[in-house]
Amino acid sequence: MQTEKKGIIYLDNSATTKPYPEAVALAVRHMTDAYGNPSSQHSLGRESKAAITLARKQVAAALGVRPDEIYFTSGGTESDNLAIFGSCSARDRQGSRIITTAVEHPAVTKAIRIWRRQGWHIDYIPVKGGELDMEAMAAAISEKTVLVSVMMVNNEIGTIFPIRAIRELIDRKKSPALLHCDAVQGFGKLPFTAADLGADLITVSAHKIHGVKGCGALYVKKKTKMFALQFGGGQERGLRPGTESAPLIAAFGEAVRITMANMAADTAQMTRLRDYCLDLLAERVPEAVINSSRRGAPHIVNFSLPGIGSDISVKHLSNRGIYVSNGAACKSNYEHKGPQVLESYGLQPTETASALRVSFCGQNTVEEVEALIDALRDFLDLGDARFPG
Repeated sequence: MQTEKKGIIYLDNSATTKPYPEAVALAVRHMTDAYGNPSSQHSLGRESKAAITLARKQVAAALGVRPDEIYFTSGGTESDNLAIFGSCSARDRQGSRIITTAVEHPAVTKAIRIWRRQGWHIDYIPVKGGELDMEAMAAAISEKTVLVSVMMVNNEIGTIFPIRAIRELIDRKKSPALLHCDAVQGFGKLPFTAADLGADLITVSAHKIHGVKGCGALYVKKKTKMFALQFGGGQERGLRPGTESAPLIAAFGEAVRITMANMAADTAQMTRLRDYCLDLLAERVPEAVINSSRRGAPHIVNFSLPGIGSDISVKHLSNRGIYVSNGAACKSNYEHKGPQVLESYGLQPTETASALRVSFCGQNTVEEVEALIDALRDFLDLGDARFPG
């Protein structure tokens, strides 16, 4: 699969990935030929239903779970919301405490904020020196904790969080808390199963693994009590009703199939590119402050160019046909306008405001990394780039 058309260097794969041609073709087929409603009993409907059944098996196999533990949604945000609201609503008589981290995606923090407004106690576990404060996590877990929600990979820095160790803390303290893991940035990049993590709820998304936007899934461990957030015809066993999007779900299943078949080779390539990028930054862009770590996810490099607003850098690179993202694009923390994720990691405001995130897929190349560094060096050597005041 080609990364992009000639002249474009796409290094924003944590935001979204280019869909596999095979996934696109399958989606188009289910929009134009096999377009029946999956609930219909005629042959077109049965064909759509069969595509969803196959995709459910493919996602389940990738997570090492049963197909009937997979619920399709519109994406990672809906899956996170369903995990948080569905589980807490079903267990509100058992307690009123939620634990999360200070660096979660807004799909988690903003959902949890609603419970805080309803009087629930929320513990935000800090990240100290790039590591989750496990002592604070252990102290927060109690018999009144209903849910612990921690992402697998931070979407901005690439930190990998110890989900299994959190599960062991919950068990050791004999807490009834469910463990939810937003695995959107880890799925297809890091090898894991639900059993490996010990998670009761796992969020995954199609468009982060070369599927089509608008589709995701939530793993719900068997016998986990959940309340639905919407009501209708009973699709997805009543937890997420509404006519299923067979084109997007079929494409998701195909993307999972291809991703898992190539994951070892793609992860090795992303790791090589990440390390090479870090080496070149240190060698040729000494002005850069490196925010991410080689111990983190294989596909993310985050760095700052203090004194230069990230929006200026992104625009310059875009004009050169190189696409990266503003590393501080999404805010996630205690208050509606609270500290940004990068500030929660301990970065200074100037570093946060100048942060860039480069994120790879398995089809990116060494030459693309070199072109990025060349473009950054040219930009810095202009001498007239200014952080807007």
